[in-house]
Amino acid sequence: MKKSRFPIYDDEIRELSYSPYNIFDKWFMKATRKLTTPTLLSYTFYVPVSEYLRGELFCDDVTEAANEKFTHIDLLTLLLDDFLFQAKKRSNPVDLYHELTIRSQNAIKINSYQEDESEILVPTNGPKKKMIKCLIHRKQALRLEVMLSDIAELNMEHTFEVKDVLRMLYSDFILQYKNGNLSNVVDNIIQRLSQ
Repeated sequence: MKKSRFPIYDDEIRELSYSPYNIFDKWFMKATRKLTTPTLLSYTFYVPVSEYLRGELFCDDVTEAANEKFTHIDLLTLLLDDFLFQAKKRSNPVDLYHELTIRSQNAIKINSYQEDESEILVPTNGPKKKMIKCLIHRKQALRLEVMLSDIAELNMEHTFEVKDVLRMLYSDFILQYKNGNLSNVVDNIIQRLSQ
């Protein structure tokens, strides 16, 4: 069976299209969904080790300045929040497609790899890679999958999945930080964390 590119979106569509037969069936469906649906979802992607190191040092800088732990997961959460906020303002899948395409071309290139449902294969050629595993809220993943599904329906040249967008956001941020294009970023993150 082919693995869906948008499993959260597909799951929501299935649930919305389901018609319970009676009150017990409706209650059972809601209870089962509540018990079996995770609120946090895990995503995994690979970045070059040099990029990972820069991200690790950046997170250490924020940790020291804020006097509280700041990790890659926290960084990705903030980057995804900002991305979704900006994407909601536009709400045009063509514009979003072009932005993602530009980000994918500007970000540090990653060799592709095959992913099985049960295991992730590390790319063997090219520079050394480091795995980043992050947790994001289901609602964020759903919103992103809906946007990506809208893009996929345009039948453009490239398609994107949630893990692709997470990798691009991370890589683009590290590249911008490395090139000195982000000013007061540590202070801005500390301010966001205190809200």
